[in-house]
Amino acid sequence: MIKFNFLRAFVLTALLVATAQTSTFAGIPEPLEIVNETGKEIMSLYFVPVQKKSWGNDLVGSGVMNQGDRRSISYDSAYTRYKLKIEFADGTEVTRKDVDILDTWRLSIKRDGSCDKNTRG
Repeated sequence: MIKFNFLRAFVLTALLVATAQTSTFAGIPEPLEIVNETGKEIMSLYFVPVQKKSWGNDLVGSGVMNQGDRRSISYDSAYTRYKLKIEFADGTEVTRKDVDILDTWRLSIKRDGSCDKNTRG
């Protein structure tokens, strides 16, 4: 009986740890629409969690993102603070180091790198 209770406690503990790690470290992919309202052509756009050391992949891809163009991306909801880097066609660039996107579904980027947010709910 003691062995059975020990085994049962061990299994329950393992399940709790696995559940806690999953909910803490793995967010649900959330959709986000990014809109160019800078008045300039964007050559490159990077958007990654502030904890990441590298900028990751360019979200514009080939070509440019003109005024009013939109890009739909998915972001990891385990992170709510992101950094943003924009490289314009004229060679200038803007960086924001702390963009809070909690409950945001649309991010409209301005010329100075500031962002207007449309939130859920």
